[in-house]
Amino acid sequence: MIISKSYYTRGLKFMCRVIYKKIALPNGEEIGYREREGGKDAIIFVHGNLVSSKYWEKFMQRFPENFKLYAVDLRGAGISSYNKPIETMRDFSEDIWLFSQEMNIKKFILVGWSMGGVISMQLAADHPDAVKKLILVSSPSCKGIPFTKKDEEGKVIPGEYWKTKEEVFNDKVQVLPIVYALRSGNREIMKNIWDSAVFNYKKPEENYYKELIEDIFTVRNYPDCAWATQIFNISHFHNGVVMGTGEVDKLTMPVLLLWGEYDVIVKKEYSEETAKEIGENAHVVVIENAAHSVFIDNEEQTLKVMLDFIEK
Repeated sequence: MIISKSYYTRGLKFMCRVIYKKIALPNGEEIGYREREGGKDAIIFVHGNLVSSKYWEKFMQRFPENFKLYAVDLRGAGISSYNKPIETMRDFSEDIWLFSQEMNIKKFILVGWSMGGVISMQLAADHPDAVKKLILVSSPSCKGIPFTKKDEEGKVIPGEYWKTKEEVFNDKVQVLPIVYALRSGNREIMKNIWDSAVFNYKKPEENYYKELIEDIFTVRNYPDCAWATQIFNISHFHNGVVMGTGEVDKLTMPVLLLWGEYDVIVKKEYSEETAKEIGENAHVVVIENAAHSVFIDNEEQTLKVMLDFIEK
């Protein structure tokens, strides 16, 4: 059941309304989502950690009109509820699955960015018959990205990882600074983090950048997401924290992995590692002149590569 509407936005190449709505799920959560009218081919976009579906909005406006587009706010982000805190990536992926069922979307193309990539992998592994094609954008590995232990000077101790939720929540280098910025509402700290990590290659236009920074402060699911990333592993190997489930074998649909050449958050080897685990139906494309947010940094090449893959 759709329970609210918010606003429309105008497309860049043609008139295409992106409508912001909210829908109630059977599990007691309410999920915000952006919808753009189009043809019969449905695409669901999944955002990453510390943001909402807003990051997809401009990119959605550039897609041809023959696609029907959705971008969800994960539980605890944007206008979505956070009635029950998440423990695993499957909590997120099942929300999206319930969303697709409520919206009567039988088959769809799934696009996941950053943490949204591992959420999308889990959804595709659990419901492979529903996902026609899978696109992983700047995604962690199918082994996840466990947080490494640090010494007293904050330097990484190679090969040693936090093993409990309490250890992750108290990580002084990667987790606590973000927790402090969120709780204190400190936009300056958050922008400094984004300058060095997300938009380290190219900065968005000033007013748009302010909107993106403001969007971060809608997030209520951090640091739960940090822990869920710590224990995500659908590979055949141990990631230093947990053993893989082997569910990567269920990703039999065509898979495209995109990586920005200046990305400092995820390494190219993560995409290559995932592609190797998936097999011949997966391939990696490097997006030039882009860092972690390839669809913002280099919208033109990202769109072309995606459409070539989708329409093939």
